[in-house]
Formats: sequence, C-alpha cells, structure tokens
Amino acid sequence: MNQQHGTSASSAVTLYDRHPINADQILLTLREEGKDLDRLLPADLRPHDQDHYGGEAAVLDLAAAVGLQDGDRIIDICAGVGGPSRLLAEKFTHARFLAFDLNGGRCRGAHRLNGLVGLDRQIDVVQGDAQGMPFADNSLDIALSQEAFLHIPDKQAVLNEAARILRAGGRLGFTDLVAGPALEEADRAALEAGMEMRTLQTVPDYMSKFRAAGLSLVSHDDLSPQWVTILTERLEWYRAMDSGTRQTLGDGVHERYMDGYVTFVGLVQAGRLGGGRFVLRKD
Repeated sequence: MNQQHGTSASSAVTLYDRHPINADQILLTLREEGKDLDRLLPADLRPHDQDHYGGEAAVLDLAAAVGLQDGDRIIDICAGVGGPSRLLAEKFTHARFLAFDLNGGRCRGAHRLNGLVGLDRQIDVVQGDAQGMPFADNSLDIALSQEAFLHIPDKQAVLNEAARILRAGGRLGFTDLVAGPALEEADRAALEAGMEMRTLQTVPDYMSKFRAAGLSLVSHDDLSPQWVTILTERLEWYRAMDSGTRQTLGDGVHERYMDGYVTFVGLVQAGRLGGGRFVLRKD
C-alpha cells in the first residue's frame, strides 16, 4: 500500500470488513440450503457472491462491452470476494484472471471460494492498492471494475495505473457512481463518513481524467434509472441478511453498515447520485 494513501485506504478496508456479502456469510447460507461444501459448483455461489449492482447480467454486459475474448489476460480491479472473475472464468475457460483487492480478508475469502469450485488455477488472487499496482507495464489485455473507484481517493492514479498495465489497444471497462448536479457538499460528507465514498466524479470530470491517462472513450452508458430499482431492492436484501451477519461478524456490525447504506440509497433515489458504465481503450 502506498503510504500517502494509507489512512483513507485503511478506512475502506474497515468498511468491507463489515460488509454483508463475505465468504463466511456465503458458505453459511449454502450450508443452510443443504449444499455439500465439498461438492460445490460455481453456479452454487452465484446467487450469493455477485457483490455489484445488477448481478450476473451486469458482469456479462460489461465483458461484452469491452470485447473480452477467450485467451485474454484480465484483471478485476477491487475484485472483492471474486464473484465476477469466477463467472467469467467459467465462461472463458482459456482466459487468465487476476482478482485484485486491497482488503486482505476479502482476498482470502476469494481464494477460498475459488478453491472450493475448482477455479483457483485460472484465477490468481493478489492483494494491493489500485493506486499503485504491482504488475508490469503492457502486461494485460482487459481491466474491469464494478462500483469500486468510488472508494479510491485518487481517481487519476487508478486510471493511470490501468493504462500503464494494459497493452496498446487494451481496454478498461468499469461502472461507478457519478455525482449529479444536485449533490451537495453535505451529501458528499455523509457518503464519506458512512460509506467511504470519496472524490465522487461528475461525467465531465471523468472525461477529463480519461484523456489525462491516455485513454480514449469507446462508450458511455447512463445506468442511473436502472440503479434506482436495483439499489432499492438491494437495500431490502441487505436488511434481510441481519441474522446471518450477526452470526458471521458479530452484534452491531450490520447496523453500522446499514446506517450509511440507507443514506447512500436515498441519494440515488433522489437523483443526486447516478451511475455510469465506461469503456476505454489505451491509445
């Protein structure tokens, strides 16, 4: 981890230490469903391990948008417990994946889940800071990320790093929150305090940063309308996970997470926050 980003990065790690979707919670749910944990298939995990907005369809849409092909070398930046990498690894059996995340617990969880479904040889899990990634220049074909840059303080740094590790003509596809014109400083402060959402960008802000990183825009899709529905449903899903979260993370953890999440979803419902999918090509 780069020392200059240490304080804010540590806060984001703490946030995900109390996230309702975690490997222990997933395995607890599967046991309650009567699954044999020694005979799991990737499909058994997918109702529970897709920690992003829109589930499997959103992952496949993003992969299609960047033109992911079998045999590509792919990094999922801020991969969490690795659900998208497992979904895509099963579909693209000759591709190689790096599941890269700052949180050590989530990296360990991703590795454990990969092993349980026989995908640990196709997916390498690496811990580190996206603002300074430990990968060689021009070494990867595709970079993906879903709703993760919102936690990264220095958006320009992560875009520069993605451009550095991609080969010429390689593509970055990511989804992220975007600030609407009505988002106020008080809203930003509440999102940072409750959900570690930092330096949220408007679409024009992002366009400027893409150019500075040497990335050309291929496409931009406004996801705001569908995210209102998705996040409203997700809020109720998280609320229903209270009992399991208490068992895996302890009393009080779920409530602290949900306080910030309710504020966040309210801002999306009010139109002050939106969502976007961006596909970029390294020049």
